[in-house]
Amino acid sequence: MMLHRDFTLPELQEKLDKLQPGAMLQIGRRDYERVFGLNDVAVNRLRHFAKGHQCIVSFADTAILFRKKVALSGGSPVR
Repeated sequence: MMLHRDFTLPELQEKLDKLQPGAMLQIGRRDYERVFGLNDVAVNRLRHFAKGHQCIVSFADTAILFRKKVALSGGSPVR
């Protein structure tokens, strides 16, 4: 699933919260830079944001991918 261009941070939060375990959401690099910035802390800000929504984040050339963690039967998420 890809989020529409020029989304807002609350829209991204809502989409991530609604993801099913194992599902993925993609945003463009331009939108990542717009929302999280270009400075030295942007990547850490993104990782912290993803973790708060039980997701892991991966970087591709032109996109950022969020994947919802899958919980084990004991309730802890798989990384």
